[in-house]
Amino acid sequence: MEIILLESLNKLGKAGEIVTVKDGFAKNFLIPEKKAIIANKKNKADLENRITQINSENDKKIIEANKLKDKLDGKKILIEVEANDDGSLYGAVSQKSISESIFSLHEIKISPDSVILDPIKELGQTEIGISLYEDIKANLYLEITRKT
Repeated sequence: MEIILLESLNKLGKAGEIVTVKDGFAKNFLIPEKKAIIANKKNKADLENRITQINSENDKKIIEANKLKDKLDGKKILIEVEANDDGSLYGAVSQKSISESIFSLHEIKISPDSVILDPIKELGQTEIGISLYEDIKANLYLEITRKT
């Protein structure tokens, strides 16, 4: 299904672009969440008129993302997990656990999908990225310690 994006989405496209996605993704998520509209003849014709509105809303989201980046850049997050004596983790540090830690420490709601994370298998400190909007990313320091 062809849709017109109303906001920039990771791995999909920028606001105002016409992209093709699976029908279910469009009908069940993008359209109900007002992130896109169906790219029919009428909407394509109206696109030129709506592009200024789409761009202004996109600019607002970019400003919000830059404010979040300023709040998050360089912050430290501490997560306690079960680990053996060698420092290898029994479980995994997930994107969800990191987004929950950010919320509990800084009261900033981040989608787990926004957390850029390589698999973490041992205790220690690592740098992680948070994709906020389009090309705006914040870098945080994650310290993983043994649960006592």
